[in-house]
Amino acid sequence: MKAVINSSPLISLSLVEQLELLPKLYDELVIPKSVYNEVIVKGKGKTGSEELEIINSFTLLEAQNKTAKDTIMLELDDGEAEVIAIAKETGIQNVIIDEFAGRQYAFLLGLNVTGALGILLIGKKLGFVEEIRPLMDIMIKHNRYISRKLYLTVLRKAEEIK
Repeated sequence: MKAVINSSPLISLSLVEQLELLPKLYDELVIPKSVYNEVIVKGKGKTGSEELEIINSFTLLEAQNKTAKDTIMLELDDGEAEVIAIAKETGIQNVIIDEFAGRQYAFLLGLNVTGALGILLIGKKLGFVEEIRPLMDIMIKHNRYISRKLYLTVLRKAEEIK
């Protein structure tokens, strides 16, 4: 299974030391050039930059259809736009995006959408993650926004509360 990923899930998974889940869940992980630049180049020394450089099991791509990407960018930021553009160009059905607007846009285009929390839920279901609550708590401490409703929903899905 293949997926295209945005910067926010990469950073969030890095914060909780769970980047290694990605190659366990996906045969090929595509990172758009704009996301790579945001996390590795501009984000040098910040969370995710060194961890992503160490993980070399990804494919770096750039959207070929600049018009499509620019059109998507009217609604979304550069990384999200390129994630969606690459997914549509390559026929990859899975995108990993955390931001609400990007998720909605991708969903409307018929893509399968998940985010960092969805990756953790899959990881738990497959036995790679023991508990999600402490990981979400770390994300929140590092200013990753998780609404109370989403927090509780994830805990229910993870069977960590009733």
